[in-house]
Amino acid sequence: MNKSLEEHFNNWIEHLQKVRDLSQNTLISYKHDVTKFVEFIFIHNDKELTINDLNKLTISDFRSFLTNLRNQNLSNVSIARVISSLKSFFNYLIQSEIIENSAIQSLKSPRQKKSIPRPISAELAIEAIKYAEEIENEKWVGLRNKSILMLLYGCGLRISEALNLNFKDINTEDYLLIKGKGGKERMVPLMDNIKSEIYKYINDCPKNFTNDDPLFVGKRMDRLSPRIVQYTLEKIRLNLSLPETATPHALRHSFATHLLDSGGDLRTIQELLGHSSLSTTQKYTKVETERLYEAYSRTHPLAKK
Repeated sequence: MNKSLEEHFNNWIEHLQKVRDLSQNTLISYKHDVTKFVEFIFIHNDKELTINDLNKLTISDFRSFLTNLRNQNLSNVSIARVISSLKSFFNYLIQSEIIENSAIQSLKSPRQKKSIPRPISAELAIEAIKYAEEIENEKWVGLRNKSILMLLYGCGLRISEALNLNFKDINTEDYLLIKGKGGKERMVPLMDNIKSEIYKYINDCPKNFTNDDPLFVGKRMDRLSPRIVQYTLEKIRLNLSLPETATPHALRHSFATHLLDSGGDLRTIQELLGHSSLSTTQKYTKVETERLYEAYSRTHPLAKK
């Protein structure tokens, strides 16, 4: 790419780093993805790519690049990530009024199979939570990460629900009022040991909290990015040699599965998770037909005849 385009490219990376607070690994992926596209266009057109060239690209150019990725035997997940990186770069240029070309928005990412994360054992979940505090150099950061993971595994919260909490939400009550998908509210019990860990974080955090402040903050004292939580678990997985299934969402999944294994009923788990229908909860917790049949044959009056 020429000097002008390279300057805008670097500004975009800086924007991702400062505004979106993305990790270094994610930034490296973004750089690699866009660079791969630039190199493809260079070979395709046999000339250095400029801002003016970006304005002239058509959907056919992007589809040719997509075909090239498929020919490299990349997985659908990897291809989808590359396209997402490209769209981010082009959106930045459009919003910055550097280009007007929005042809890439018509490029569809390959379909991916939706899979529910497998639960991890209670022992591994607890081990990961404890290590979240130990792995960080700054004590308050470790306490923050530990508190978040405890909310995911101990209360079954989504990452977004945990990070959307404000300081005033941690009050004298023994429950949390959670606003879930579609603005639907639910009450989730908050165990004393989880609340205690959250207050340890609050007392150690170098921020003077007011009621409407975000509860979980980054080093710039603004609301924490979900990517930081994901990156934290990536580090924990590497250090403890945990399975790749140990993700933030898997902790929520484990919360439901372990409750079910301990005799919790589906209706209660449905309410705790904030699912609108029981069928979603059944799929989420991977309730097997044999298990339901066993419960039926043990409890239903007709089955006892």
